[in-house]
Amino acid sequence: MLRNLSLRQVSLFSGIALTTALLLAGCTPRDPWNKPQTSTQQFPNTQQQQMANGMPISPIQPPQARAAKVAILLPLSGKGSETGQAMLNAAQLAVFDLNATTFELIPRDTMGTPDGARDAAGIAAADGAQLILGPVFSNDAKAVTPVALQRGLSTISFSTDTSVASAGGFVLGFLPQSQITQAIDFASTQGVRKIALIAPQDAYGETADLAFKSHIMRRSLQTGGILRYNPTTGTTPEQIKSLLASNFQTGQKPFDAVIIAAPGAQAGRISQQLTDAGAPPSAVQRIGTGLWDQVDVARIPSLQGAYYAASSPRLREKFEARYLQTYGEAAPRLASLAYDATALAIVLSRGNQDYSRQTLINPNGFSGIDGIFRFRNDGLVERGMAILQIRNGSAVVIKDAPSSFQAFGG
Repeated sequence: MLRNLSLRQVSLFSGIALTTALLLAGCTPRDPWNKPQTSTQQFPNTQQQQMANGMPISPIQPPQARAAKVAILLPLSGKGSETGQAMLNAAQLAVFDLNATTFELIPRDTMGTPDGARDAAGIAAADGAQLILGPVFSNDAKAVTPVALQRGLSTISFSTDTSVASAGGFVLGFLPQSQITQAIDFASTQGVRKIALIAPQDAYGETADLAFKSHIMRRSLQTGGILRYNPTTGTTPEQIKSLLASNFQTGQKPFDAVIIAAPGAQAGRISQQLTDAGAPPSAVQRIGTGLWDQVDVARIPSLQGAYYAASSPRLREKFEARYLQTYGEAAPRLASLAYDATALAIVLSRGNQDYSRQTLINPNGFSGIDGIFRFRNDGLVERGMAILQIRNGSAVVIKDAPSSFQAFGG
């Protein structure tokens, strides 16, 4: 039976403590962070037989642990190659940090295309991969899934497209569901009762829309309306005015808050349009998603005072410093995904666990560079998020990320 265990951290290199992916379940191996030990069992019967037959006695070697083989599919050439190389760097850093001597990481180049990803998955499977990490892009991940299912392999993609999840596939990317639901929960503690949503007409916006509707209903809050806009052209002043007009009542503000599920620069323009239409931040609280989790977003004037749910930057700081020290350049935001996925695979291999769906769907979850996370039955990832507020050009943590999923009801 699974039971909750306390989180642990491991000290890596020069005393640096990094929170790396580790099991939180009762099936955790006794000491998964220690270097795997080979058996020292002796075989006296074999030696006695050799002596009786007058044969020279050869030293008996203890059996060696079989190396786990895990493929990581990344765009190492073509579209997204810079990001792909950075993610490979992070994955290799995890192997090095965790001293994974009985673990083999198999990098394969997807070339940033679905065909390349499909071929890379086939080659990795033929090479004995027991688990596939990646790819990054949605269409590439969808191309890999049939190959993996045919070979009976689980996949952990880095995509943010929820449709990638399948019977044998998991999505580790930063999805808007956890960000929106936890931002709404925080907003409700601040007296917010009526919330609107502005989101693009694309897969990300659709996911945000569904999560918003579902959680508003679950929390018995009011909706201030939903505006879906063309992501290429952005919102128009007329659309913003229409959203506000449908909610304005004499002497009252249209709604308490608005979730803007858009990238930072676009969110800044939308926020300014809201102000121009009579709904400044002082009247309507701006709330964002993890798309705002970029340094430059905090400098946007129209987003000052806004808050959003994202992974705690406190947990990433040491990883980012370690990456910079090792590779001489800053780690892109997605690099931590590759580190966490690789660390998870290493820890499971040390516990003599397989990479089956049953193993990966662990209700107690895992902990990594980006905080706690767990895979749901539908293949999507659920994360414990911090709440950050944009103040004076910086993002400040105003609510710490949870340390276990007990706060989520187990």
